[in-house]
Amino acid sequence: MQFERLGQHSPTEITTLFTDVFSNSEGANAGLQIGALTDEMQRECNSDELMPFIAHQQGSLFAAVFFSQLYFKHPTQIKAMILSPMAVASSQQGKGIGQELIRFALNDLKTHGVDFVVTYGDPRFYSKTGFEPISDKQLTPPFTLSFPHGWQAVSLTGKALSELVGEIHCVAPLNQAEYW
Repeated sequence: MQFERLGQHSPTEITTLFTDVFSNSEGANAGLQIGALTDEMQRECNSDELMPFIAHQQGSLFAAVFFSQLYFKHPTQIKAMILSPMAVASSQQGKGIGQELIRFALNDLKTHGVDFVVTYGDPRFYSKTGFEPISDKQLTPPFTLSFPHGWQAVSLTGKALSELVGEIHCVAPLNQAEYW
């Protein structure tokens, strides 16, 4: 399995992966919604705002994860990104590919000066890659969380999670109420 920043696969392949995975797990409407999100992120975000990573083997795409810039309402020296969305091909789930891809990406992000990564998802999955719960009072997301227990972060530089404070917003495509 090879892990890399988005490379040889076309944006259409990435969008198709997300659409298929979310259609299989959450239904056709969710698949179309997340597919549209990933398409929009790839078209509208620049390389400073969006860092996508993929897992592939012999020309087949198995997983993809997007990390995008977080913006703080009040200026800070902290550089933080959000992991969202993430997809592992339905036929490849449960094999650890997603966890390996996240670890690869976190190591890469650390070399680019990212202090923290935040995500909003299943704590049982993300805790396996070092994410810990944080309060939505400590780090205020752009919208009210439907599942506050899914708000998590990981430090890439050894800084305490308690330093990750304030109100944030995301890149425009992700900064929509329906994703929160």
